[in-house]
Amino acid sequence: MITNWERFISNLPVRLATGRLNRRQLLKAILASTAVAGFASANAGHAVANAPVAVKLGKEQRAFMLQMSKDIYPHDGFLDDEPYLKVVDSLIKEAETDSAVAKMLNDGLIDLDQRAYKIYNSSYAEVKGYGAREALLRQIETTDFFQKVRGGLLFGIYDNKDLYAKFGYEGSSWEEGGYIDRGFSDMTWLPQDPRVKGDKK
Repeated sequence: MITNWERFISNLPVRLATGRLNRRQLLKAILASTAVAGFASANAGHAVANAPVAVKLGKEQRAFMLQMSKDIYPHDGFLDDEPYLKVVDSLIKEAETDSAVAKMLNDGLIDLDQRAYKIYNSSYAEVKGYGAREALLRQIETTDFFQKVRGGLLFGIYDNKDLYAKFGYEGSSWEEGGYIDRGFSDMTWLPQDPRVKGDKK
């Protein structure tokens, strides 16, 4: 709704240019424009004050996400915690500046813990046995939270050049004619299939 004052202020440059503004009208216009500016500034401050604030994820949540990450892509005795923690720490860093990500991670961790307590009367990280924890993860595998963590791990572990050697990946092969006759069965961390020509027995 446009008030008479707003119309008056919008026409102010025209009135000044034509000299059709007396001293009293000028003072009123200045006071009115100052009040409008103050109101807009106060509303902007109120909006900032009520903006969502990122949830701080601490050491407990970090350890929780580490266990969850190792359960999503388990490589016991093969990978140490470092590559998992790099992914976890990158997610936590993202959450520090993105309130939506912070809420997703925080709510997801709370939900997973509640599921663990409901079934095992224990926090997720303290549930004994990989199979039991995997069953809990399968309950949430379609959630945005799970897919966010899984996506980070997928690229953070399997697209990590520092880990290529561990996985027996020798890099791009098309320049060498592919892998069929060159290193196809060099990986030692997967079960060997003697039916495949060249597999190590």
